[in-house]
Amino acid sequence: MVEFLHALLQAAQNVFLSPENIAWILGGSILGIIIGAIPGLGPALGVAIIIPFTIKMDTVPALLFAISVYDGAMYGGSISSILLNTPGDASAAATTIEGFPMAKQGKAIDALMACGVASALGGVIGDIIVITCCTIIGSFILLFGTPEYFLLGILGIIVVSRVSKGAFYKGIISGLLGLSVTTIGIGTMSADVRYTFGSWELFDGIPFIAVLMGMFGIATMSQLAGEPQGTISKEEVKGSRKNGILIALKEWPTIIKSSIIGFLIGAFPGTGGSVANFVAYGEAVRSNPKEQFGNGNPKGLVATESANNAMIDGALLPTLLFGIPGSGTCAAFLAIMILHGFRWGHSLFSGEGLVILLTIFVALLLSEIVIIIFAFLTARHIGNVTTINKNLIIPFVLVMAALGIFTLRFSFIDLLAMGIFGFIGFVMNRYGYPIVPAVMGAILGGIIEENFLRSLMLGEGPWIFFNPFTHPVSLILVLLILFVFFQPIIASMKVNKKT
Repeated sequence: MVEFLHALLQAAQNVFLSPENIAWILGGSILGIIIGAIPGLGPALGVAIIIPFTIKMDTVPALLFAISVYDGAMYGGSISSILLNTPGDASAAATTIEGFPMAKQGKAIDALMACGVASALGGVIGDIIVITCCTIIGSFILLFGTPEYFLLGILGIIVVSRVSKGAFYKGIISGLLGLSVTTIGIGTMSADVRYTFGSWELFDGIPFIAVLMGMFGIATMSQLAGEPQGTISKEEVKGSRKNGILIALKEWPTIIKSSIIGFLIGAFPGTGGSVANFVAYGEAVRSNPKEQFGNGNPKGLVATESANNAMIDGALLPTLLFGIPGSGTCAAFLAIMILHGFRWGHSLFSGEGLVILLTIFVALLLSEIVIIIFAFLTARHIGNVTTINKNLIIPFVLVMAALGIFTLRFSFIDLLAMGIFGFIGFVMNRYGYPIVPAVMGAILGGIIEENFLRSLMLGEGPWIFFNPFTHPVSLILVLLILFVFFQPIIASMKVNKKT
């Protein structure tokens, strides 16, 4: 406990006494809000697009900048939901149900301000939960060794394949595609040269950043190009900031309950903000049967937004504990962690690792303050962001992605790889193959292979994963993998028998 309190104090000093870190959090939060407010972009693309530009940064500023972009984008999605009835991202979809009717009633500013306060309070509640649980989590993570991390990587890809949109087998194929990328180049634990086809430029393999930028950046922009441009009338942005603040504070029981729901749902890998958004809204409707929803009820509005930002803390838990991203945005955040040599697992719960871990969550607290201030200052003008012509957004994002990837290793092969995986991502979107499992496979592939080979060398052959006496956690993970993989197959067989 003494070590934890000392680390928490040092984390607070890292955030609040460092002008550099404050600047990165401030800039990241505002950038995230703007990105989230533009329909079609969202937090995953926002974090992905900044990855190459964080390489030259120190570890802590890079992580704080990325997490602030994530946090800001989650609130930013509510802006286009309220003003355009078009969510900036799937995680803000339920916000349209109550937010847009409020805007039509001349309460757009009320709704924007209420969302800002609810998002911030939801994030604060999520931060408090995760910081409080850190000591318990630290004791739990010590049960995991090399074999367990290999199995967790496999379990993570299967779980995300299971819960992603589309058929389960499509998710598995997507994950295997990502894993196959990591087999290119010199072997992780050997000097074997694999699948380079005689090209020395492929000896170092294809960086997972190229895969991530292609599938999130280029594929998303290709999809955005085919969508209609939204517009908003200036007359619609009316209301009172004071009323918006009072609306949120009045609904504090809903905010607390929805924040806990968002945190718990976020902790399940692959569920993400869209699930938290709708579940929290559904609970608000269920617990208030005498009230009418769908016509601008503030309870539904604050429920969705508080759940969204609390979900971030929950989604970070499996990412930081086991390297299993709780969402697509967490996959991009995990990529930044790995780029800076910041490994997930037990090293985060002692020494310098614990300080950096707590610094991330303390930074989220500051980001919530930025969200409230930004919402208050820009409520009457933020609607202009949603009208930015997509014909300006698309080339800007593509150029930034290309510059970022090229400066990574100054390699045209990386640019080519990004383009190829952008096309692959576009095709996958078109035919219902989820992208997140592929990105996870590309990020975790090297770690999975390394831990598998190390386990074989340290243990007594492949049976080390099934030994209930020396590795009971491994056995549990193996059983979980088998259950998650075969359960949908068994369920479909039962359905076929009934029909």
